[in-house]
Amino acid sequence: MTQDYEEKRSFARMQLETEVQFKVKGEAMAHKAMSQDLSATGLLMHSSFSPPLGCELEIEMHTDNPRLPPFMATGEVLRVEDNLPSPGRYLISVSLTESH
Repeated sequence: MTQDYEEKRSFARMQLETEVQFKVKGEAMAHKAMSQDLSATGLLMHSSFSPPLGCELEIEMHTDNPRLPPFMATGEVLRVEDNLPSPGRYLISVSLTESH
């Protein structure tokens, strides 16, 4: 019997579409993205900017609820793929290393 890949994950992924602002650590320029899903250890987002594999990102996500503080995290870029349905956009997989 084969097991679906999603079932093998240690942490459930939550579909979440919200604007993400991120920058490569040590750089001043911020980039915008849209989150696709989020788990306790990772984030999948799409953006027109393609960060280098292995680089560290500083991530900030806000919610529509003004009573909730923004989600701030640091993560490592694990994978960058062309988002084929949307030319010039990239799917970016980030391993979250720290949230603050």
